[in-house]
Amino acid sequence: MQAKGDVKGALAQFQAVAQNPKSAQMGQAAYRLGECLLQSGDEAAAVKQLQRFRDEGPFQNIAGVSDRALLRLGHALGQQKQWDASRQTFEGMLGRFPNSPWVAEARYGVGWAFQNLGQFDNAVNAYNQVVGLTATELGARAQMNIGLCRLAQKRYADATPALLVVPFTYDYPHLSALSLVEAARAFAENKQPEQAIRLLERVLRDHPETEQAEAARKRLEELKKGAG
Repeated sequence: MQAKGDVKGALAQFQAVAQNPKSAQMGQAAYRLGECLLQSGDEAAAVKQLQRFRDEGPFQNIAGVSDRALLRLGHALGQQKQWDASRQTFEGMLGRFPNSPWVAEARYGVGWAFQNLGQFDNAVNAYNQVVGLTATELGARAQMNIGLCRLAQKRYADATPALLVVPFTYDYPHLSALSLVEAARAFAENKQPEQAIRLLERVLRDHPETEQAEAARKRLEELKKGAG
C-alpha cells in the first residue's frame, strides 16, 4: 500500500502489526509506520513512533531495521529544527551500529545538525568523514558544505578551494554550479573580483540549464558594473 501511494491504508495496516507483540514483523511494521507518518507530513507523530527504536529495548537491536529507524528519527528531528536532538540521535546510531550501511548518511546528519547550530568547525569535521567514506552525491554535498561552513566563518581563503573541489572532482552538475557560484561569492568577499567573474562565466558556459545560472548572470552583471 505504501509503495502504491495509499498512505492512509498503509498507516492502518502497519499500526495493527506494530501493536501486536506476538508478530514477528512488529519491529519492521513500527519502522514502516514511522516512514508513513513522515510521508504524510506528521513529523511530530513520526518522531514519537521512531523514538521507540531509541528508547525501548525490544526495538533497539533489530537487524537491518533499528539503524535505519534511528537514521530517520534523526532526519525527522532535523525537520522540526531540533538540531541538538537530531545530532545526538545520529551519534547514538553511529555508536550502536558502527558497521551500518547508513554510516555515511548518519555522519552527514551530524554535520548538518552542527552546521545549523552554527558550530562550523564541528560540522567540517563530520563532513570530512563523509567525504572519506563515499564518492557519491552525498560526498559531493558534504564537500560543498565544508566550503559553505568556511564561507559562513568568513574564512574566504579556505572556502574557495573547498568549494572548487566539487566541480573538479564530482559529476553532479547542479552541485558543481552551486559550488562555483558560492566560490565566486567567497572570491568577491575576499576582494578578488576577477577570479569571481571567471567562475561565474564558467557557470554560464558549463551549466546554462541549472537554476544557478540565473543567479550567476545577475551577480556577474553586478561585479562587471562595479569593476567598470
